[in-house]
Amino acid sequence: MQTNPHIDANRERWLKLPAGRWRANIGLLLKLPDWLFVRLYNYFSKFWEKERKWEYGRYTEIFAGRNVLEIGSGLGYDGIKYSRTASSYTYAELNQLQILFLQKVAALFHKTNIYFEFMTDPLSHAFSKHYNAFYAHGVLHHVPFEVAQKQFQQIDSFLEIGSYCVFLMYPKERWEKSGKPSFDKFGIYTDGSCPWTEYYDTEKMKALLGEKYELAFERKWGHNNEEFVNFEFIKKSA
Repeated sequence: MQTNPHIDANRERWLKLPAGRWRANIGLLLKLPDWLFVRLYNYFSKFWEKERKWEYGRYTEIFAGRNVLEIGSGLGYDGIKYSRTASSYTYAELNQLQILFLQKVAALFHKTNIYFEFMTDPLSHAFSKHYNAFYAHGVLHHVPFEVAQKQFQQIDSFLEIGSYCVFLMYPKERWEKSGKPSFDKFGIYTDGSCPWTEYYDTEKMKALLGEKYELAFERKWGHNNEEFVNFEFIKKSA
């Protein structure tokens, strides 16, 4: 399977995912008995709830009644939260093992409005339906800008006018505080030696999405308000 070297590197890198204050190998988690899996998952969720309370409150409301597409779903907790109010929620992933993991999570939490898309090549993947909301939480900054732009152009063809799009990125301040490393080294300071990590500011986000999209909201948060930045855009034209 060959797509793009940066995408292929991420396909392997993100089999170990943030889990509370630690990282967890999804292959090992899948081997746990259900009772222990749920117990551990609920333990991780206490950290997510504490760190990201404002996000969960905001996006649960914003995604209500919408058909949401998420790429790069991590351990899937965001989808479990937002699917409570969303009309439908779709996880799209690069790795079949992660699809199996997310299917197990959805089943154990009795979710019937969650769907799954396996993207062999995210630069050309044809989704099975159209959506009116999009969510990428710490995903598109892990490939070079030109690759992220091509990936979003493909996603855009499956987003309806009026779609509400949410992106978590790393702000320029975080890159500067790290000593302005090259983007193939910036991940050492953020994600445990990720193969590629870029910062994004407002103008770079606008360039990524193009003129169809209008900025609706921007917020820096985390440590000293320099750790993360959320951008929210609305698709205004076809």
